[in-house]
Amino acid sequence: MTLSDVAVHLASQAGVKPLLGTLYSRYRNFSYRIAGETYAVTVGDVSTEFLIPTYNEFTDLWKIDERPVLADLLGELRPDDVFYDIGANIGLYACLASQVTDSPVIAFEPHPDNAERLRQNMQHNRADISLFEHALVDENGEAELSITLEKIGSAGHSLVTTANTHETITISKRHGDEFIADNQLPTPTAIKIDVEGTEGAVLNGLSTTLDQPSCRLVYCEVHGDRLEANGHSVAGIRSQLEGHGFAVAERVIRDGKGDTFLIGKK
Repeated sequence: MTLSDVAVHLASQAGVKPLLGTLYSRYRNFSYRIAGETYAVTVGDVSTEFLIPTYNEFTDLWKIDERPVLADLLGELRPDDVFYDIGANIGLYACLASQVTDSPVIAFEPHPDNAERLRQNMQHNRADISLFEHALVDENGEAELSITLEKIGSAGHSLVTTANTHETITISKRHGDEFIADNQLPTPTAIKIDVEGTEGAVLNGLSTTLDQPSCRLVYCEVHGDRLEANGHSVAGIRSQLEGHGFAVAERVIRDGKGDTFLIGKK
């Protein structure tokens, strides 16, 4: 149990947890009002700025639940790595990784509003990132992307329809290996995947790429409930990675919520 967990537990036992929550919320709102137009995110010795025109974007960057995983990834990246960010959202991983690698980061984000903010964050930081507005899966065509929250930067957009679906939008999907070959993209040596339930389709589409000895790192966030709704499982995703020669470790990022990263290394 971390120190913050102990503090929350003691506050709950003392009956002051609601008060602390209110004070924390006010402090965060005040911090947003005085932050200005950008918010600097520092992980280890890597730092970059993100535009924060909306409070939602600020709060997401403020807390960063997966910070330990992000720190681990940045620590593993080398200047000669080719990094793919699949499900890039507004560019948290892509922008930070671009500060470490010498080659352009390749980012995939199918949601048009998130992709536009990613593009703005790229330009603000003069980051060397190539952005493609496609879902990288195991077939070509169009698909319906389920929207859970109408906010820029919101996580949870998925090709898997759930009870929380607010609406859907039509997006482009591309077969991973074919897209890399057709666009003469460099083969990734490190990949981050966060696609809210279609992890299996991403790995299927990148089968040839993942078999390459040079492809040495995969950080894949897995969402058990959405995987099950899509006919997959966390164990199945682990087996897929192991089948491509990765030794796989599991890291929980949100206790009690089932969100986990599978970290594959060769």
